[in-house]
Amino acid sequence: MKKHIGTIKLFVFTNKTLILFLIVFIVFLFLRFFQLDSRNPFGWDQVDNAWVSKNIIVNHEFPLVGMVAKQSSGIFIGTAYYYMIAFFYWIFNLNPIASGVFAGVTSIFTFLVLFYVTKKIFSVGVALIAVFINTVAFSGIVFDRLQWPVNFIPAISLIIFYSIYKIIVGEPKYLLLLALALGFSFHIHFTSIYFPIMIFLSLIFFPKTKEMLKYILIALPIFFFWLIPSIIVFLQNQQYGSSVFQYGNSYYHGFHLRRVLQLANDALIQFEPFLTFSILKPVKFILVPLFIVVYLFKSLSKDKLALCYLVILWFIIPWFVLSTYSGEISDYYFSTNRFIVVIIIAYLLAKTFLLKNWIPKIILSCFLIYYVVFNVSKFLSYKEGGIYERSKKVFKAIKEGKEIGFQEGVSESYLYYYYMRKEGKKVY
Repeated sequence: MKKHIGTIKLFVFTNKTLILFLIVFIVFLFLRFFQLDSRNPFGWDQVDNAWVSKNIIVNHEFPLVGMVAKQSSGIFIGTAYYYMIAFFYWIFNLNPIASGVFAGVTSIFTFLVLFYVTKKIFSVGVALIAVFINTVAFSGIVFDRLQWPVNFIPAISLIIFYSIYKIIVGEPKYLLLLALALGFSFHIHFTSIYFPIMIFLSLIFFPKTKEMLKYILIALPIFFFWLIPSIIVFLQNQQYGSSVFQYGNSYYHGFHLRRVLQLANDALIQFEPFLTFSILKPVKFILVPLFIVVYLFKSLSKDKLALCYLVILWFIIPWFVLSTYSGEISDYYFSTNRFIVVIIIAYLLAKTFLLKNWIPKIILSCFLIYYVVFNVSKFLSYKEGGIYERSKKVFKAIKEGKEIGFQEGVSESYLYYYYMRKEGKKVY
């Protein structure tokens, strides 16, 4: 018996990192896939994606433009997201549960990206803390369970961040990953316009070698491949291109210091959901400089300075770009630095746990236990208008012989179509 216990202890000790990773990942899966039918939203964007998927699968209509980038702007993102979600609707035979499943699968991708990049730049310990925070934070749970293209922004942004970092430190082969992620970003959200600016401001630090030129020549076709659908639409309809310039001219008001100062709070807004408690939210103003000071405290190197430079860019560029925009601004327009926020918090927590004094460790451990209980409890008591509740109204209408006509963005309309089709009846 003692021998078996000793073997188990040895196994746990030698595989503690893997065990901790699996524990966090299992908790993550539970919080992202628990009660998909009742807890995952099925609103306007999800219904729009459901109809497009239906048109692709049933009507064989293959769009060359994706979702509208901004309502009444006449600007559209690329089509990749439509085809990705359509694949899931095909697997589930148009069942809207595909929306929740796709959101869950997307969240797994973002989980792995966050862990891998953080581990490569810092350490396994910081990576585990980063995915732990994102796993249990109420904001992280709700963000991941909402099926829409914005889910991809933090992960794609982090891949671009990591690619630029690796290129700066002398690995030009990451240009290929950069081209792939940058091209895909234009199929996700219009805030991808930040990335070319970030890349441009990093060019001065890129290696000037023949190898770099070789990878540039390979990367360019990879990037332009993603733009083919938009180029086709532009060639077919010149109005499409003019809409972009018209919208830009209408909402660009120039760069003004007053507007920059007005958005200073929003520039760090992605910290707030993870700090959770209102008493902690003012701390967001010191976390970026604190991270840089702690990170550079014992040593300076090209790699460290490059990382700090990119961290600053990832906060400055969205802030300054949106300062020139006169339209309505939502908090998710700053999602490009969402995972940078998580990594900063994780790094500072990891450094705290490395202190020799046990008092801050004990205080922090107690706080994190409370953090988990508070956030998970908040999620378990929170319900969005999911498929289950909306289906009740549809079943009642069908039972009473009432018809629910097609209505854009209305979930009951799609649910009515799905259930009637399931019964073999044609509608719409």
